[in-house]
Amino acid sequence: MRKSSGRGGMMKVSEITKDNISNEIVDRLLFEGLEYDGRAADIIIVLGSRTACNYRVPLAAELFHKGKAPRLIFCGGKVQMTMLGEMAEYKAMLMAAEKCGIPRERIYAETRSQTTAENLMFAREIIEREYPQCGSVIIVTTAYHMRRAQKLGEKILRQEIITCPAGRGSTQRGNWYKTEKGRMTALDECLKFGYYIRNGLIDDFEI
Repeated sequence: MRKSSGRGGMMKVSEITKDNISNEIVDRLLFEGLEYDGRAADIIIVLGSRTACNYRVPLAAELFHKGKAPRLIFCGGKVQMTMLGEMAEYKAMLMAAEKCGIPRERIYAETRSQTTAENLMFAREIIEREYPQCGSVIIVTTAYHMRRAQKLGEKILRQEIITCPAGRGSTQRGNWYKTEKGRMTALDECLKFGYYIRNGLIDDFEI
């Protein structure tokens, strides 16, 4: 991964390779313009992961308690070793939500998904069935995963998407380039976009 000191020209995300990626491209693609802007929405969607109950759910609870959305969808059917034991992601998230004071009746559980795209595909089914008047969603996921979630949400949900990245770990905007782990995680995330674009899951775009 090469370094760059200037913004340079725009490029299509599909054109990114291991050979032409730079720190500047990583920053633009994964982090630029994705900070939560404080807007309210109809639903908060929390994407699943092994550690979602650690930090994504508490952030979603903070949004809920501030009145930013009246309902939530917890996504994730993959069985993983979470801090609460080995279980499906959504189950750990529900347990964490109880500790955070979110009433169970305000949460829809998406129990089947194994990937980010499936998180949002199955969340859309819940919205269409349970809350068809929904017009906007806040997506909560980890910071470096936020752009991919945003673009998938635009394609799959067809709702107004409000991004709310959860800052944690070695791959945040302010530290990803400081460790080998952070750099490798960021590079891997950037290169995943090519797969998603080639398979029609997201539309190509310029950065």
